[in-house]
Amino acid sequence: MQQYLIPLKTGDERLLIPGWAGDLTNPELEFVEERLRRSRRLSKEWGIISGGYNEAFIRQVALDGLSPGGYD
Repeated sequence: MQQYLIPLKTGDERLLIPGWAGDLTNPELEFVEERLRRSRRLSKEWGIISGGYNEAFIRQVALDGLSPGGYD
């Protein structure tokens, strides 16, 4: 129930598609990282399986998408 009391950062949902965003601005990076931390399914889509939300990795996936076998 507590999670519903904390507002989510707003942003364009298309930013959550690997390879769609291109170069992320800092607010866009914050939006994507927050959503990745809240969703195990989305994290897997982004290749984050170890729980390491590395800024450089997130920026790379946002720019180029995820190559086959390109997991964190």
